Amino acid sequence: MERAQTSLMSTMTMQGLLWDAAADKLSLDEFAVPTASAGEVVIKVAYAGICGTDLHIMNKEYPAGDRLILGHEFSGVITEVGDGVTQFKVGDRVCVDPCFICGSCRHCSRGRINFCHRGHLQHLRNSVGARRNGGFANFCALPTGHVHKLHDDVTLLHGALVEPISCIQRGWENLGTPPSDSRVLVLGAGYIGVMWSCLLHLKGYRDVTISEPAEGRRELAMGMGLGFQAVHPDKIKARFADGHVEDVGYDVIIDCSGYPPAVEEAFNWLRCGATFLQFGCCPIESKITINPFQIYAKELRIVGCLTNPYTMPTTINGLVRGMSGSYLSDFSRLGIKMFRLQEYQEAIAQLKKGEISKALFDLQD
Repeated sequence: MERAQTSLMSTMTMQGLLWDAAADKLSLDEFAVPTASAGEVVIKVAYAGICGTDLHIMNKEYPAGDRLILGHEFSGVITEVGDGVTQFKVGDRVCVDPCFICGSCRHCSRGRINFCHRGHLQHLRNSVGARRNGGFANFCALPTGHVHKLHDDVTLLHGALVEPISCIQRGWENLGTPPSDSRVLVLGAGYIGVMWSCLLHLKGYRDVTISEPAEGRRELAMGMGLGFQAVHPDKIKARFADGHVEDVGYDVIIDCSGYPPAVEEAFNWLRCGATFLQFGCCPIESKITINPFQIYAKELRIVGCLTNPYTMPTTINGLVRGMSGSYLSDFSRLGIKMFRLQEYQEAIAQLKKGEISKALFDLQD
């Protein structure tokens, strides 16, 4: 029965957001509904989120293919399974891990799959929404390695948030577990900064400051009810003009802005023994200047975070379930706004203006 749907679906059409790099244009176009090849499933997309990486692609600051459907944060329901697929069935509710790995290179064999030199980091072959068609469309066909079942307690709406939260889970693992009395600074109050703030609150941290230049996003961060301060970066700079770094500095700084000048400035705000987590994706060609003596003398720890190796199941079964009844219960409080696919221009405009933290496409009928 499941395979019998193939001939019907191949004659159907769907809408999708096509990125044409040569024309520097994103447009809503019509496509044939994909069918499942061997080892693949077709997903009817329910919700899809615009990521900062999508904006980087459209600004040509992040490598991607030409003429493809963007979108790598999405959830949906399986409508077709290909030959050889046994772990999924039609009707399964799923979310997507966009990263491609080869499984056999030096990094993959060591369990460091996010460094796969045949996959995501170097060639991005098959990376969903960057090298192969993604979720800004009604349907998407993917190899089963990209697909994860949602727990019964996780809605399709929350399922669209699993991928970015799984990256935050990876960042948390790389960060380690700082002492609970650590002074923490989050750079940026976009969606990722907001979700990092929620995670820190969930983990018991209370001395947290959010640095954000946009007034609307500061108001959003303050309105989450976490009890954290949200201040303009200039206000933080002023503190260091009058106080010693050990008195007014931070034990942990998490960059969620991907803005190189903010990263460079923040290195001056680290206390001795502090950790800096570079979570935001800065433009590839960007450069900053830091003082290596400070790294030596303060024993600073600088940590990166690339994607989400092995964290999707943990995020689905643990973190998202744990946050869904509290932190994720009110999307408006988090600055998340729903749009139809044809409203993509307005969604992108509101993101760029900082009026919202996250745009989610609702593709349900």
